[in-house]
Amino acid sequence: MNGRADACRNTRRPRGQCTPWAIGLFASIILAGTRIALASTTATPIAVTTGYYHSCAIVDGAAQCWGYNDFGQLGDGSVIDRSSPVTVTGLESGVTAIAAGAYHTCAIVNGGVKCWGRNPDGEIGNGATIDSHVAVAVSGLGSGVSAIALGQYQTCAIASGAVKCWGWNAYGQLGDGSTTTRTTPVAVSGIAAGAQAISLGGYHGCAVVGGAAKCWGNNFSGQLGNGTTSQNLTPVDVSGLGAGVTDVASSFSSSCAVVSGSLKCWGANDKGQLGDGSTTQRLTPVAVSGAATGATVVSATGLHTCAIISGVARCWGYNILGELGNGTNNSSSTPVAVTLTGIASVSSIAAGYLHTCARVTATGNVAQIRCWGNDVNGELGRSSPLQQFSPVAVTGLGSGSGIGALATGSTSSHTCAVVSGAARCWGSNGSGQLGNNTFVDTNMPTQVSTLASGVAVISGGGSHTCAIVSGAAKCWGLNTNGQLGDGTALTRTTPVAVTGLTSGVTAIASGLAHTCAIVNGGVRCWGRNPDGELGNGLTVDSHVPVAVTGLTSGVTWIAAGAYHTCAVAAGAVRCWGWNSNGQLGDGTLMARSTPIVVSGIASGATRVAAGGYHSCAVLPDGVRCWGYNADGELGNNTADESHVPVNVSGLGTGVSALIGGGYHTCAIVNGGVQCWGYNLEGQVGSGNQNDALAPTAVIGLASGAVSLGAGQYHSCAIVGGVDKCWGSDFQSELGDGRLDHSTTPVVALPHSDVIFANGFDGT
Repeated sequence: MNGRADACRNTRRPRGQCTPWAIGLFASIILAGTRIALASTTATPIAVTTGYYHSCAIVDGAAQCWGYNDFGQLGDGSVIDRSSPVTVTGLESGVTAIAAGAYHTCAIVNGGVKCWGRNPDGEIGNGATIDSHVAVAVSGLGSGVSAIALGQYQTCAIASGAVKCWGWNAYGQLGDGSTTTRTTPVAVSGIAAGAQAISLGGYHGCAVVGGAAKCWGNNFSGQLGNGTTSQNLTPVDVSGLGAGVTDVASSFSSSCAVVSGSLKCWGANDKGQLGDGSTTQRLTPVAVSGAATGATVVSATGLHTCAIISGVARCWGYNILGELGNGTNNSSSTPVAVTLTGIASVSSIAAGYLHTCARVTATGNVAQIRCWGNDVNGELGRSSPLQQFSPVAVTGLGSGSGIGALATGSTSSHTCAVVSGAARCWGSNGSGQLGNNTFVDTNMPTQVSTLASGVAVISGGGSHTCAIVSGAAKCWGLNTNGQLGDGTALTRTTPVAVTGLTSGVTAIASGLAHTCAIVNGGVRCWGRNPDGELGNGLTVDSHVPVAVTGLTSGVTWIAAGAYHTCAVAAGAVRCWGWNSNGQLGDGTLMARSTPIVVSGIASGATRVAAGGYHSCAVLPDGVRCWGYNADGELGNNTADESHVPVNVSGLGTGVSALIGGGYHTCAIVNGGVQCWGYNLEGQVGSGNQNDALAPTAVIGLASGAVSLGAGQYHSCAIVGGVDKCWGSDFQSELGDGRLDHSTTPVVALPHSDVIFANGFDGT
């Protein structure tokens, strides 16, 4: 199975970081590997665990969490992201260990286990499959628990020396000899006693039993360490680690262990995460360079690994966002020292998906949590989220010896423009979506092969791009669902002709994995179709264009969202496809495989825009929006979802362009740009990172704007022939040669005719 597809099968909801259109550069890495969190009352370093995009700590016996919270994984009874720590409801005391998974969290409380957050696969262990925003007791584990570990969608615990697991089990990661998902704990085969430590990766687990290491589950990269790549539904011995193992850490596709003070790792090594100075996959353990003695604890992710070696925090592997903490973004296949100034000792370290945290004792015997790396969801625990290449202190935790165990937790973006008839793109390129015959990302605009002239319109989807060239449609990039329309499923790094669309194409719009075009006044779509996004009455993918039912003429505008499509025909707005948040605007949550008329907009509309899970339209008296609204995407001064159109506050006449980004919206109003909605990366352009529930002026763009583009977390506009972008830049989508988000516009191209981005719509 495809790991990302499996991971997203139950989480396809707004702002779920697991949604396929947010795959990006890290598509092959599903989860920052999670590991043990042992109860301890001594000065021995406390082991740590990692999750996805959130972090947790124990402070004076209470559990506190911060970061991403769409599934309630922070445990404060809400689904509101927090950039500063909040106390988990009901866990104000008695917490001795805490562990964070992809979107759920668990803690040992007075010897028993309580969990909260995502639960479609039973990962919180209470016999149900409903998310919980507060801590609930795990069935049958009320006492005697000494360690817990969380994987992507599974959980394990050591209780009286036995290992018990629950949650998703498609790869045998529960170790009970089956692939049956469990909503309550089951015993891991052969480990009824003697377990000392445990760790879970994306789809596998490892444990220390009687000083030896045993692993089970998925093994496609050799992460079980037994010299093979064969899956095992029950534990197998790790080769060459017969005794002396004291700690173990599992990432998505690799594992590491502390063996008599030395460090050894095995499995995937494409980013140097095994630390042996190479990027060669290893099916059995290899020694980590410079770590022959003095290692006490290790923490692994899919991309980087960290450990405490002779009292010093060291990390190795991938480092694009500063997750190694050495003040640079240079990756390393051998350990490098974390820049921790003004501290006396490090007692625990936790490697998150794209960030890392450590418990340190600073000068004056003051305990702190310091974090570094990615901070998109507030995972560094600071009131003003900002990526950090060196450690910074988490704010709001206080200080002192009460800070104990720690848990940390953790898309594709590209932009394109038409310049004097030529197509130029920049940003993420893992699927060839830049069209320059490579798979290499670039932070500066690059020429699309063969498109040096004749380009009128360009539109980017999740990981593909399409353009109108002299009236014909051409596409390039990812093609697994046929979204390039050339009759194949072959990924293309240079433009190919869309079958049958050699002339008459006047507009084109790209969604996550589908594309639609206006051809001689009618609409044709191709690509992904399980939710009816092609509008032909079926739910089967098509690798060539098919006619949308009922839209054969008179169509003047089209827009594609993540999994839905909208069009303007004779002034009426019609939408079809997925409808989980009311993005079709018909007052229901029913998916539609043929177009329906949006409530109240049967005439008068001139433009339509589709964001990830919301839609908007321009009417003579202003703008109306509908669908998902948790971050203010609808612009009506509320955060209430609406399944029918609502008026955008303050926008009357004068709207000449409208664009929907992932979770935000922008418009050109009397020549100035205004945006609203989700703003953690500065995509609203207001100079801060606060969500905007109503239209807000983009700083420096008060007049002269003629075209808009929006990506998942960034926005662009052309003003006076200059392309300016703002928001996320983690995959170079701003195109100004930096790798740092901007809350105000920066220049990407000095001369542009048209700008589009991968926000599923352009004007």
